[in-house]
This record gives sequence, C-alpha cells and structure tokens, in this order.
Amino acid sequence: MELGRTWCLLVAVGLIVASEGQVPMSELSDLQNKAVALAAEDLHSKKNINNRFQVFSILEATEEYYSAGIFVRLNIMKRQTNCPKKHWNEGKECSAVNGGRVFDCYICIKYQYGSHALLSSFIDCVLSRHVNTDRRHKRSQQCKS
Repeated sequence: MELGRTWCLLVAVGLIVASEGQVPMSELSDLQNKAVALAAEDLHSKKNINNRFQVFSILEATEEYYSAGIFVRLNIMKRQTNCPKKHWNEGKECSAVNGGRVFDCYICIKYQYGSHALLSSFIDCVLSRHVNTDRRHKRSQQCKS
C-alpha cells in the first residue's frame, strides 16, 4: 500500500515539473527575443530549408548577468510551416505542417552591457531526432567556452 502512494506522488511531482518546463513566449526578455530572432535567421539561411519554421515550444530560457556581459541561453523547438522560407521574417500567419520537420535549437549568446551588442554566439539547430545525450553535452560545453 505504501509503495502505491509513493508511486502516485512521484508521478504527480513528475507531471508538475514537466509542465513547469515550458516558458511562454510572452515572458521572454528583449535580449531573449533577439536571440530567438538570430536563431531564426540562422536556420532560414540554410540551403536545405525550404519552408518557414516557427517556435512552438521554449524548453529553457535563462538570462544571467556577469562582469563580462549578459549571457542568454535558450532551448527552443521550431516546427515546419506551410509558408515558404522567403517569408520567415514577416508577420504572416502560417500553419504548421502535419508530420513536418521539427528542429531543436540550442542558443547561447553573450551581449555587451549597455549597448547590447553581440559579443559571441553559438546556435545549434538540428532535427529533434538527432539530439541525444552526447549532443546535449557538447552543446553545454560549447556554451561554457
């Protein structure tokens, strides 16, 4: 009986943690939104991308202030839409493509204090099925350097 209660509690805690992992777009700071725009520009500049991709999930969003500058880290998911990529930076409404490609984008950007000039950036957008433990570790290491 005690094991059953413990299991239910663990499942409930897991669901709460999972639901809190999503960050609404409306809660992103100006610098975080700037980083999302840089990632969109990077993804849409690739030759193998023919459609517009839009953010549908923000898994992580941090902004930290250090003596060397402001560090922004984001992990976002982007879904393929029915719009051509030439419209990626327009406000046009696009519908997600059922069964379309999903990209996992990991973004680390350092901005200068005051001017918010870009000091350094790391953007890694790959198909979500290619993200594994090794890639997560490499992303984390790249952001620390």
